Amino acid sequence: MADYKRIAEHWNEVFGKTETGQIKTTDVGHDDLNKALDWLCFNSESIIDFGCGIGVMLFKCCLRGTKIHKGIDISDKGIRVAMELQRINNFEGFTFTAGGVEELDKIVDDSFDGAILANIIDNLFPEDAVKVLAEIKRILRTGGKILLKLNPYLTYEKIKEWNIKIIDIDKNMLDDGLYLWNQTAEEWRGLLENYFSVVEYKEIYYPEYDQYNRLFLLCNDKK
Repeated sequence: MADYKRIAEHWNEVFGKTETGQIKTTDVGHDDLNKALDWLCFNSESIIDFGCGIGVMLFKCCLRGTKIHKGIDISDKGIRVAMELQRINNFEGFTFTAGGVEELDKIVDDSFDGAILANIIDNLFPEDAVKVLAEIKRILRTGGKILLKLNPYLTYEKIKEWNIKIIDIDKNMLDDGLYLWNQTAEEWRGLLENYFSVVEYKEIYYPEYDQYNRLFLLCNDKK
């Protein structure tokens, strides 16, 4: 596995400044993402979130009625905040683990109904991203659902304008402070369809950042 120590340190700094408090509603602040979470949680009892950060998406799932939740993140400070949020809000049915791709190896087959991969797959090196997809396929039950969200695709003009470092031009790997596997939506679709069927694809706009994220809703119907 690639070295993500610098990335972990970045997120430790970010999450170390996070204030904890009550989580009272299912709303995540974006209509499209709310609808995606509604879809993910419908008839789902157990959800795994790889790259969970401080666990907010899992807590929003819990408020939608899911019962069993597993969060994994490379940031140990993020995991500590998640555990504190769980305690403050008296949420039950949660397990949080600090770690990377290797933590997925420890989870048994066919043990979860749904998975969240939000702005994480394209922040991994290709070999690790493929490993995560294969592991999520193994971990999910047949018919399991995946909410997968990607960062914006950066054109060559934007890469030059923003002076983003190119790590490997053949693999479309960039370093903008975080690692970015910079593929088009169609390139991602081609990869994802090796593991899952695509239920829906949508570009969702974040006005506060003036950018789009790319949202795939996937089904694990190819056991």
